[in-house]
Amino acid sequence: MEDRTAIWLGALAGAIIGGAAGYLLFTERGRRLRADLEPRILDLITELGRAREAAVVARDTISDAATGGRHHQGAAAAEHSAPPSSQGWR
Repeated sequence: MEDRTAIWLGALAGAIIGGAAGYLLFTERGRRLRADLEPRILDLITELGRAREAAVVARDTISDAATGGRHHQGAAAAEHSAPPSSQGWR
């Protein structure tokens, strides 16, 4: 992609995002739309968190099956020895 094309695409994307943000933040219809969407977005975030947890469980189960359970024991020991600030991040 040429530099000019990238610049124009970036400018176009910025204009679209800026226009949408302006509509949502500064118009009455945008405020109502935000109020209507907020509970749905929070539900979506909750569902994505559940899906992530299910994926982690599935990954660990598959890994345990592949290694005969040795992987899970090592991961559990590593989690318990990790500093508290890093336990939530994987």
